[in-house]
Amino acid sequence: MYFYHSGCPSSGHERVISMKLFNNFEAVKFPEENLILITHQGYLYYIYKPKYSFWQKHKNAGNDHITVENYPDVTPEELRESLNGIFPQKETDLLRFCRPRDLNIRDMLALLEEDYPVYMSDSSVHSSVHSLLLESVIVYKSYLMLRKLLDDALTSTLETLQVFNMIRKLSFSILGRNIYKEEIGIVDGHDSSSYFWIMPVRIIDYSDTNSVDNVAEMKSTEISIEEDDIAQFLSPFLFRHFDPELEANRKRVDSVWENDVGTEEIVHYKNFDWNLTYNFYTYDTVSAILDDIKDTIDALLCGRVTEFTVKLREKRGWAAKTLLYAKGFTQDQIDEYNANRPTSDDTDAELIIDFYRRFIYRMEYMMKVGKEKGFDLISFMGP
Repeated sequence: MYFYHSGCPSSGHERVISMKLFNNFEAVKFPEENLILITHQGYLYYIYKPKYSFWQKHKNAGNDHITVENYPDVTPEELRESLNGIFPQKETDLLRFCRPRDLNIRDMLALLEEDYPVYMSDSSVHSSVHSLLLESVIVYKSYLMLRKLLDDALTSTLETLQVFNMIRKLSFSILGRNIYKEEIGIVDGHDSSSYFWIMPVRIIDYSDTNSVDNVAEMKSTEISIEEDDIAQFLSPFLFRHFDPELEANRKRVDSVWENDVGTEEIVHYKNFDWNLTYNFYTYDTVSAILDDIKDTIDALLCGRVTEFTVKLREKRGWAAKTLLYAKGFTQDQIDEYNANRPTSDDTDAELIIDFYRRFIYRMEYMMKVGKEKGFDLISFMGP
């Protein structure tokens, strides 16, 4: 596409300083295409097409770089004319002129926060709005419905609690399910934050089974589970059944270095590793894990005590870790936290059982489809 070149778009244009806007945003022209471009630190974000009086957010916003100083400047009058007389003071001034379908969720939240500050400043309303947008298949439709709901709420001067309940009803009408019920989450697909990624894999090259270039991943059936939930509810099963002698696990390279005599030394991972490392399980092993989980469900239902039901009451995850230091904390505050950090977990058994049943369903499906497609291992990789 035409935004990648670093030379002057036309030899007839003089090099000029672009129009500085807010927060390192700048405006320039692209005369050959009759466009106005808005960039941020040299990366393209917004495009205006005068022929159609049409602003759009660039589909690859923040990724396509242009050499801004090689483009001619936009005059304040031209920019104001494109924005119906407004000179932009902040990014939302530009977002308002873009089609809702071109906006991402962050953009939508920024506009909603600015337009409905009383409602969106309430954490329960903000969280419910965010959840609805995240779960929506056609996000911009949900955004437009939320705007109408909030407009009507303002007109009727509704209380925050009333708005919160209206959003929950709207969510069910759009999604067909209750996304606000309390549950231990399982994300379909890949979540890049503090989540474990679980999917069928196949080793292509055993020289280093921790290299993404050597492991084929079946991302179409991937699920993600928050690492604290892995720690609390799944780690006892994963640790018990992890096989360090499985070839795929034995050949995971941790580091390569040269010793004093110039010989290359290779260090391999030996055990289940928590961070950005493949932890491989055969389908038979995963089936054994699921059998243990099914037995744990039965134990929780009838009150039977097992090794795993005892483990479930031991608090794990970040809340249970020793705090060594924390920004803004005094040593007394750190000592107090460590003295009182939780050691037991009181998650309701019904929530655990519900999570286990959903996890079993997804893992059994994952193995069936993985086997059909020639994938013979399941990987658990932490953030």
